[in-house]
Amino acid sequence: MRRSKYPRNRESQRPYRIWDAKERKALRWRCYLHRRNAHNGALLEARWAAIGTALEVYDSRTGQFLGVYIRRLKTIDFHA
Repeated sequence: MRRSKYPRNRESQRPYRIWDAKERKALRWRCYLHRRNAHNGALLEARWAAIGTALEVYDSRTGQFLGVYIRRLKTIDFHA
């Protein structure tokens, strides 16, 4: 059988996501295959976000919370 006959679950291909706690929605186009890449992406997004923005990294397969990056005036705080 050809591979195209089997449906693919797009959710599990890139399970690590970034959630904007202030806006209460996931960041668009910020889905990652590896946990480390998701943390790097959240750190980059937090760097350019407005002061007080909280970005959470989570695993969409299990719902596990991996950490939150909070943009402060001169720093970015991380809490696991």
